[in-house]
Amino acid sequence: MSQSPTSRRYRVNNLVRAYDEDESVLRERAAKMMKVSEDEISDIVLIRRSLDGRHRPRFLYNVEVELEGAKALGQAGKDLPKNVEWAPDPGLLARRKFKPRTDERVVVIGAGPAGLFAAHRLAESGLTPILLDRGQPVEIRGRQVSGLMHRGELDPDSNICFGEGGAGTWSDGKLYTRVSDIRVRHILETIVELGGPADILVSGKPHLGTNRLVALCKAFRAKLTEMGAEVRFGAFVKDFEIDKGVGGDKVSAVVLRDGERIECDRVIMAVGHSAREMYHWMAQNKVAMTPKPFAVGFRVEHRQQLLNEIQYGKWADVPDLPTADYRLAANLKDGNTKRGIYSFCMCPGGQIVPSPTLPGGVCVNGMSHASRRGQFGNSALIVSVEPSDFGSFGDIEGLNDYDGLLAGMAFQHEAERRAYELGGGGFIAPAQRLCDFREGRPSVDMRESTYKPGIAAGDLSRCYPEFIIKSLQTALERFEQKMNGFLTNDAILVGVETRTSSPVRIERDDSSFQSLSIAGLYPTGEGAGYGGGIVSAALDGLRVSERILEELS
Repeated sequence: MSQSPTSRRYRVNNLVRAYDEDESVLRERAAKMMKVSEDEISDIVLIRRSLDGRHRPRFLYNVEVELEGAKALGQAGKDLPKNVEWAPDPGLLARRKFKPRTDERVVVIGAGPAGLFAAHRLAESGLTPILLDRGQPVEIRGRQVSGLMHRGELDPDSNICFGEGGAGTWSDGKLYTRVSDIRVRHILETIVELGGPADILVSGKPHLGTNRLVALCKAFRAKLTEMGAEVRFGAFVKDFEIDKGVGGDKVSAVVLRDGERIECDRVIMAVGHSAREMYHWMAQNKVAMTPKPFAVGFRVEHRQQLLNEIQYGKWADVPDLPTADYRLAANLKDGNTKRGIYSFCMCPGGQIVPSPTLPGGVCVNGMSHASRRGQFGNSALIVSVEPSDFGSFGDIEGLNDYDGLLAGMAFQHEAERRAYELGGGGFIAPAQRLCDFREGRPSVDMRESTYKPGIAAGDLSRCYPEFIIKSLQTALERFEQKMNGFLTNDAILVGVETRTSSPVRIERDDSSFQSLSIAGLYPTGEGAGYGGGIVSAALDGLRVSERILEELS
């Protein structure tokens, strides 16, 4: 819906500003696009700003404009100029208010984006949720992550995947999504209210960086506690108690590893994409779930200056331009399968980090700080895999457990085991120069890398089945055509990246969001197969919590 024509506020899209111009030019250009004089504009508000670096770098803007004297454009508000539309009614953007008529106890498992935002929504509406996480608060978790990076010390419960903030805490902190939902705006507003930079409300590609995410987690925890929520760390949920009534199974309590029992009426399960113990529990107890496609590959690392030059050309050293990123994709036909190969979670000016959750396996991810000033940029280069691909390693451990429900998890585990073996142990990661990989020859030496545990030159084709390696090798030629200079032997691949998303989907009802098998259990976020990043996971957490609030109001 849009505003009534009497409000006279308009959305003006695709205003252009050169990188060396001031934002004051927007008023003049908005007036020209609207075919009015500058004097007739009483107010102009920035809605969105994004960089277009395809040719000469420039910025694109969407703004909201109010005209003096309730002036209408066109004939009674019709026939609006190109790129001009009625602004949305501000009332439609307000957060919904809920007044629960009950003090039901809701347990939220997992303090990642889905769990944090679900708990926040419940608490601000008057409930007192209990938020549990197997890992530690960010102050302690930071020391554990440092121990893994510098000394190879892995805590299986608190690491880059588990702990306060979830797997996104040590990442680039990207906050953009293609999903169109007003809750996305609410998520960004909540982050700003908790101390995040106001710029994320208008940036076309908002991001926080690990340093800001750590501070945000502390503020989030303090706010939840202030609103009456209980937040507990080191709380590994080992089991659920299920009441078997006439109407079917219903969750009644969660049981922690130390034996503590927490009675509850509902459980929001936001455990993240690496909660392998939870997937085992679901499979053992015949909870409705299905194997799910995901993607695997490696991290590619280039010198950031090279990426800036490829993306910006002669403007690469302009100080006002953001550190260059990229997005690459190719679709190949593999027999009867169409296979996507693409970049994922690009970290400009960042570093490659270890993300294992179990000993004996190596997997990697990327992170960057808010400034993105590091000398190297990295991105995952990954290949989509379908459930029909999960047996391509051959007969591996776990492949056929529970009638193959966890075959995707077994596939991930085998790739990580091979990478650990190829690196020589100690979470040293196998690596290969990019051109060597493209030509199918092992690398015998290696330049420096941001991956702190260390890298070992080798042959990455030993980490995956042949179709993944061949797909990546073919796609590299296409990526070079799109970004001339991308395919260089100074760039390196570091393996393996396997935790791009959950290997299963825990099935839930489309209306109530409850498990198809257990009433009162709400599979949520990326770990349940319903998200793919910080914002999309947070968005799913909000959807689920609001559905609960609707039932209780």
